[in-house]
Amino acid sequence: MAASKNRIDWALLCLRLAVGGMAFLSGLQPLLHSALPASLPQAGYWLLHLAEMLCGVFMILGLWMAVASAGLTLIIGWPLVTGWLHGAPLLGNLHGLFLLLVAGASALGGAGKWALGRG
Repeated sequence: MAASKNRIDWALLCLRLAVGGMAFLSGLQPLLHSALPASLPQAGYWLLHLAEMLCGVFMILGLWMAVASAGLTLIIGWPLVTGWLHGAPLLGNLHGLFLLLVAGASALGGAGKWALGRG
């Protein structure tokens, strides 16, 4: 049975809100529990989490979906791939792998009908 266009639009909306909300909250939590950056590595840490939050906001709104999804996929995927290159087991970080897959799925699915950036 093929899914109707309406069901696909609702699925894309739910996926976009879930992934964007997860990204926003995942970026916000470390910033709330850290001090202001006093060194260059700490500033990089802050910028990474701010970028994650920004990608999450863009995904929630449906603005620049391809850029936001690609940015989020890079932010999530970089530590995973680096770990795999250094010998970590492929399924050693299931949470990170799940986040990578849903960010990729939202990039493939697009923003959907109910997005500010459609058209």
